[in-house]
Amino acid sequence: MPGLSQPNREAEILRLWESAGTLDRRAREDALLAARDRVPARLGARNLGLLALRQALFDRPWSLRAGCPACGADCGFDIHAGSLLEALEPTEPVDALTLDWRGHEVQLRPPEVEDLEAIASIDDVREASLALIARCAGGAMDFSDASAAELEAIEAQLALLDPAALVSFELSCPECSAQWSAGLDIGDTLWREVQQAAEETLLSVDALARQYGWTESEILSLSPLRRAAYLQLGDAS
Repeated sequence: MPGLSQPNREAEILRLWESAGTLDRRAREDALLAARDRVPARLGARNLGLLALRQALFDRPWSLRAGCPACGADCGFDIHAGSLLEALEPTEPVDALTLDWRGHEVQLRPPEVEDLEAIASIDDVREASLALIARCAGGAMDFSDASAAELEAIEAQLALLDPAALVSFELSCPECSAQWSAGLDIGDTLWREVQQAAEETLLSVDALARQYGWTESEILSLSPLRRAAYLQLGDAS
């Protein structure tokens, strides 16, 4: 699914919306990834697949928003999914690395989607971090008395295993100049965009079908410009 023509793009968006709309978060993301013919377990590979899908479905910059943690201002920024994909693709994941934990060697593997599901119900940030590390270390060591600095160092090692697993942007608030790192949940953000685009398409199809009696496929074959013109003519009549 390199780039899709307008009717094929809208038809695919509607298909994804219809097939994934009632699924839970994990199954919904798997359904999006299946459109790329691959549903990987590793987080980085999933992010790359979702970015490639986003690039095929939406030929426009990604307009995102983040709240400033200092003053609460709503900050908007644009990214290009293709450029982000190009930046992340060369970052090859590593199968494992050896962690020196207080004189003991511990093998760490990259986190996978099942690991995140397993810790999703843990509200405490420290406990969730410990649970994730324990899973990725195969339960070989007790990290429960690790300091905050030690946990941060281990998490940094996990990030090195799969660099595309965590996507974030360094932002600066236009109101108070505070700087912070904002993470991007690619799967959730893409789904919201698919949902909004599908609903907009359905509204225009409904309006034109009522006005002119055209079928959905006939309406989807029209360019957005012609579709908008017919909607205006219908409103004016």
